[in-house]
Amino acid sequence: MRNLAVLLLLVLPPSLSARTLCVFSLVGAQGELWEQMEDYRVAALQWGEPLSLRVFTDERIAAEDLKAGLCDGLMMTGMRARQFVPFTGSIDAIGGLHNYQSLQVLIELLADPRLAASMRHGAYETAGILPLGAAYLHINDRAINSVEKMAGHTMAVFDNDRAQILMAEHIGVRPVLSDVSNFSSKFNNGVVDVIAAPAVAYRPLELYRGVGLQGVVLKLTTVQLTLQLVLRHERFSPEFMARSRHYFSGQFDRTLKVIRTAEDDLLFFYPPPDKDRERYAEMMNESRRFLIEAGVYDKDMMRWLKKVRCKVSPARAECVNGGEW
Repeated sequence: MRNLAVLLLLVLPPSLSARTLCVFSLVGAQGELWEQMEDYRVAALQWGEPLSLRVFTDERIAAEDLKAGLCDGLMMTGMRARQFVPFTGSIDAIGGLHNYQSLQVLIELLADPRLAASMRHGAYETAGILPLGAAYLHINDRAINSVEKMAGHTMAVFDNDRAQILMAEHIGVRPVLSDVSNFSSKFNNGVVDVIAAPAVAYRPLELYRGVGLQGVVLKLTTVQLTLQLVLRHERFSPEFMARSRHYFSGQFDRTLKVIRTAEDDLLFFYPPPDKDRERYAEMMNESRRFLIEAGVYDKDMMRWLKKVRCKVSPARAECVNGGEW
């Protein structure tokens, strides 16, 4: 594949300059995400669109470069993408999707050309979505074993994500403003009692240090996290956008294998007691509805999330109660 890329570079017209695609990756230019983006670059070259990749380990700086036009596009977390394309940025809604099957159905749906208009907002358009993994609550003390007992404890929340801040306040947890670069160290050093993170962060960010011997990783999906490629749409053709979304929808299984392996590696990974599971689900649904009404989540995406939940699990109570989301 990469030899083909070199050949294409030799035959493409010199006037066809490469667009700069920025990639947020905590581990830099290595690992599975970087390999996937390199493969995407090769695929794009075959479509006649040369790309150059530029890595960022600070997502905030990467987003500012996208706004300034220094990046033609950025692969970033769905939470960060919400400010650029609220529709797809709302996929990462609290309690929005409960399993990977639902997320795959949604990503394949959003790759349908008939939904292309929904993928654009202002100067930006979502050109691909990948799973990042379910976010699980990491807790440093197993005595914090219910929603009620979380009240009064500290939780790291991302300062760029209004949803996390409002949710923490809604359930009585004391939010400690953080970002991707420091939330793990706050947990590992005991500054906060609770964080939400995907399994793929567990080893690289040494979250087992924060969990320790007394803590737990709660085996209950709070959010289906995603990575989203957002492009400045005036710099790419509609045909490229459609191909790109289709390409990334086809990468779901490859990415999920990495996520599953990371989840198998989690220590002290236990489901909540049966008596508390319903209360956790209720807390997430209440928080999501609260955030919808507060204008944090895109309402059109909330309707699609419900449609997908009911397509995958039609016996759910919400699927017969007539509620909008």
